Amino acid sequence: MKLSLVVFLLLCYCTQGISQYKQMLHKPYKDKVEGIDSLYRNTINKGIEDSLYIKKYAKQIEKFAIENQDEELALEANLLYAYSYWYIYGHKNHDLIYNLIDVAQKGKNKKVAHIEERAAHTVATYYWRKKEYEKSFEWLLRSAKVLETMKPESFPNMAEHLNFIGYCYYYFKDFSNALIYYNKSSKLEKTKFNANAVLDAQNTLGLCYQKLKDLKLAERFFLMIINDSSAYQNDVWKRIASGNLGYNFFLEKNYKNAIPLLEKDIQNAIKIGDIGFAAGSAIPLADIYLQQKKLDKAKQKIEEAKTYIQKSGQTDRFKELYPVMSKWYAANKQIDSSSVYLDSTINAINTYYQKYNSIKLIRANQKVQVRDWQLEIEKLHTESRLKISQRNNIILIIALLLIGSLCAYWFRNKYHLRKQEIKELRIENAEKALSNAKNQLQSLKLKIHDEQEIIESLQQQLQSKDNKKLICQLKSKIILTDEDWKKYQLLFDEIYPAYLHTLRSMYSNLTPSELRCLCLEKLELTNKEMGLVLGVSTNSVMVTKHRIRKKLGLKSQQDIRLLVRELS
Repeated sequence: MKLSLVVFLLLCYCTQGISQYKQMLHKPYKDKVEGIDSLYRNTINKGIEDSLYIKKYAKQIEKFAIENQDEELALEANLLYAYSYWYIYGHKNHDLIYNLIDVAQKGKNKKVAHIEERAAHTVATYYWRKKEYEKSFEWLLRSAKVLETMKPESFPNMAEHLNFIGYCYYYFKDFSNALIYYNKSSKLEKTKFNANAVLDAQNTLGLCYQKLKDLKLAERFFLMIINDSSAYQNDVWKRIASGNLGYNFFLEKNYKNAIPLLEKDIQNAIKIGDIGFAAGSAIPLADIYLQQKKLDKAKQKIEEAKTYIQKSGQTDRFKELYPVMSKWYAANKQIDSSSVYLDSTINAINTYYQKYNSIKLIRANQKVQVRDWQLEIEKLHTESRLKISQRNNIILIIALLLIGSLCAYWFRNKYHLRKQEIKELRIENAEKALSNAKNQLQSLKLKIHDEQEIIESLQQQLQSKDNKKLICQLKSKIILTDEDWKKYQLLFDEIYPAYLHTLRSMYSNLTPSELRCLCLEKLELTNKEMGLVLGVSTNSVMVTKHRIRKKLGLKSQQDIRLLVRELS
C-alpha cells in the first residue's frame, strides 16, 4: 500500500512538471509569467540534485514547442536551460554567461522582446555583480532600448527591470538619469506581481529629488507611499518612507517633525536588523541636538551612529558623521579634537568621491570599445585592398624619401636661425607664463571677493527659496576640489616658488589643510572668503588659524600676516 502511494505521488509530481509547460502553449507572456516563475524554480531545484536533468527537461520542452509550432515557447526552453545552468554553476564556470548572451541574440533575431530583455537583464546583472561596470552598462543600455519597445501590460517585469537600470545610475550618483527610469516605473499600475517594485521606485524617486535638493518633490513621493491605502500598501515601505521623510524634514530644518520620525526609523531599523539605516538616522539626530545645544543627547547619538556604522560595515557614512563630531568638539571647546575630525571629513569625502568617479572611466571605456569595433571593421575592408595598398605604399615611400632629402637640405641651412628663434621664444613664453600665472591668481582672488559680496548681499535680503538656491550655487562654484587645488598650487609655485617649500621645511608638523590656509593668507583673503574656498564655515577657518598659531608659537593673527609676508 505504501509503495503504491509513493509511486502515485511520483507520477503526479512528474505529470505536474510536464503539464506546467504544456499549459503555456501559444499563450502571451503576461498570461504565463507566474507559471514561468514556478517552472524556473522547480527546474533549478531539481537541477541542483541532478545536473543532467536541466538539459533533458529543456530539450523536452523545446521538442514539444517545435512540434506544436510555438517558436516563443521553444525560445523559453533555451532561456530556461541557459539561466538554470548559469544560476547553479555560473560562480564556478564564468563561460556559462555566453549561453545567455546567445539567447538574447536569438530573442532579438526572432523578435521575441521579452526573451531578449530577460536574457539581457540577467547578463547586465552578472557583470554588475562582478564589478565589470563598463560591460554591465553596455547591456543596461541594450535593455533600456528593448523596454522602450514593450508595453507595460504585456511585460509584468517592467518595473523591476526599470528599477535596476535606475539603481545603477543612482549608485554612481547620476541622479538625473536615475530619475528617468524610476519615474517610468513609479507610474506603472500596481499589481500583485509588481507592487513591491513600484513602491521601491516611488521611494527612490524621493531620494533622488532629495539628493538634487528639491525637498518638496521628495516629500511628495515619500507621502505617496505613507498615505497609500490601496490593496497593495506595504508596512515595510511605509516605515522606510517615514524615515526618509524624517531626513527630509531635517534638511528643511523642520526639527520638530524630523525628530520623532528619525527616532522611530532607528527603532524600526534595529527591529528588522538593518543597522545601516539606523546609522543614517542617528547622524542627523545628533546634528539636530547639537544645534539645539543639547550636547549630551548629541554625544549619545554620535556614539550610537559610530556603533551602527562599525556593525554594518557601511564606512562611507563616516563622511556624514565626522563633520558632526567636529562641531561637537568645537562646541565643547576641544579645538584640537575638532580640527582632527575636520581633516578626517576632508579625507572621507575625497575617498568617497574617488570611489564613485569611476563612472567617468566606464564611459571612457565604452567609447574605446566603440572605436575598437570600428577599427576592426575598417581592418576587414583594408585587407580586401591589400595589393593596391602595397603598391601605393612603395610609391609613397619613394616620394617621401625624395621629399625628405630636400627637406633635410633645407633644414640644414635654416638650423642655426631656427635655434636662435627657439631660444628667444622660450624666454618670451617663460615671461608670458609667469605673467599669466599672476593674472590667474589675481582673477581667482577677485572672483572670490566679488562672489562673497554677492552672497553676503543675498543673505541680508529676504531669504526666499530662489535666494537660498542661488547662494548654494554660488558657494558650490567657489569651493576648490582636490583637482582645483593642484592647478592652484602650480600657479602659486610659479609666483612664490620657495613659499611652500620653506613652510614645509621649517614647520613639518603642519597639516595639508593648514598649508592651504597659509596659501590663502598669502593672497590676503578674509576668513569668510577662505571658508567659501575650502567649503567650511568661518568658525572652522578661525579654528585652523588658532591651531597654526599654536604650532608656530605665534600670539596673534597679525603675527601670521607678518610671517607670511616675510616668506618669499
